[in-house]
Amino acid sequence: MKIKLLNARDSTHWNKRKTMIAPQNRKDKQQDSLCEELLRERAAVLSRAGTAVSDAIDRLIRMDREIEKKISFLKALIRNKNKQEILQEKKLICEEINLSIDQFNAICQKAQLQYYYLIVTREALGLRRHEMIQEIYRIPEEKKKIKVI
Repeated sequence: MKIKLLNARDSTHWNKRKTMIAPQNRKDKQQDSLCEELLRERAAVLSRAGTAVSDAIDRLIRMDREIEKKISFLKALIRNKNKQEILQEKKLICEEINLSIDQFNAICQKAQLQYYYLIVTREALGLRRHEMIQEIYRIPEEKKKIKVI
């Protein structure tokens, strides 16, 4: 009889303890789920900021290649034709190159702004060391226009 009472009392105690633990486990799971969601959101924000900088740098690289092709075409044109024949054509090509340089510089400024946003986002999320970011996202310098001679 005593054993049954002890078992009954222990099982009642265990059931009370079990019901007390269950809400705590539920709270822990909810908190873990919330923390996981916040981490995913932080990662997504950083990813979007990094992608914006990377896309701007890719556009800069493509523009730089186009400008270099135009400059090499201009140099080849100067070498192959008489100076009087190419003066007008040279002016047109130089103007085209300068327009491309203006576009390059505008994209460069946008890339610098996107980089700034990335750094601000990292700072807001508590990330303070940016050395690796500076190495990964190297933004080229703005270009100077060429002069028509």
